[in-house]
Amino acid sequence: MDDRLWMYQDSPQGLRRIDYCNGVQGFINFATSIPRNFTRGGIRCPCRKCQNKKYLHPDVVMMHLLHKGFIENYQCWYAHGEVFVSKRRMGETMVGSTSSASNVHEAANDNTNPYRNMVMDAMRMNQGNVS
Repeated sequence: MDDRLWMYQDSPQGLRRIDYCNGVQGFINFATSIPRNFTRGGIRCPCRKCQNKKYLHPDVVMMHLLHKGFIENYQCWYAHGEVFVSKRRMGETMVGSTSSASNVHEAANDNTNPYRNMVMDAMRMNQGNVS
């Protein structure tokens, strides 16, 4: 996941910073690049008021985000096609990284996937064998 600290940092005067405005434009570009995000001509609005519950035209979503800000803890844009992935590489765990939907298959085959492990435990299975 790229650095998204910009989503929750305002200038001391309460005004939006330029990196916030650029980030909102990047969010709109990302959200509108995935066709399945469009419903009734709009995308989900992740502003503090709409909370991903309303579908609005991307220009309206941009205005909402510029005026109201993002809902809390929305660094992973899950309602807009981004997938939460936990990866283990070279003995180091990177938790909280995000990726595009193309990496879902990779996450599903990852033995460190906590959801897979939970299901396997619930089914009393160990590495694909019934115990």
